[in-house]
Amino acid sequence: MDQHKLYCADHHFFHESMLKWFPESRPFANISQMHEYMIEAHNARASNSTDVYILGDLAYGRKVDPAQIRKVFEKLKGRKHLIMGNHDDKDTLNLRWSSQPSFSKTINDNGRRIFLCHYAVHSWPGFYNGDYHFFGHTHGKLPTHGRMMDVGVDAWGLSPVTATEVIERMKTWNADFDSYKPERKSVITCAEENVPEEEYVLELRNDPGYGGYGR
Repeated sequence: MDQHKLYCADHHFFHESMLKWFPESRPFANISQMHEYMIEAHNARASNSTDVYILGDLAYGRKVDPAQIRKVFEKLKGRKHLIMGNHDDKDTLNLRWSSQPSFSKTINDNGRRIFLCHYAVHSWPGFYNGDYHFFGHTHGKLPTHGRMMDVGVDAWGLSPVTATEVIERMKTWNADFDSYKPERKSVITCAEENVPEEEYVLELRNDPGYGGYGR
């Protein structure tokens, strides 16, 4: 069932500056209100049997009591899995995750293979076989291509989302959903324009067998 897996990123619990930096998505008077809203939004979609993939930056604040981070974490329903972000320190890594935190992971969601990483990448494992890429870190501000999309809470009403919802947004927002290739000229034009033609090697993308990778 689609609802048994949810995706989110970049909660930044305890990070007061988020209220100043993202007033549109976080219109709260203080972080206590922000916490309460995000916990309720999370639990409105997740049950204790839901696998929730958090793509980094759960909490932020070097002076935050680890017990307070743990308290917020335990209020979030679901079997929680962490894809580590740049702000996930030892206090976050030591929480009771349902799997070992990792820097990236490819999962199967109802027959759809999805590469999860805190950071957006141009080409990901399974790219040439139609696999998807969910990421965080950019708080909904990075233009996307093809089958990649930001699942950070600032881009989704501070709520976790299903793969179906993310993929539907890809189809709507990414005009090149079916045609994006990281080797196309619009992506690599910098190299082609700045290297003398006689020195530039077109690499493998003009090879007849290019792009036929299997799993």
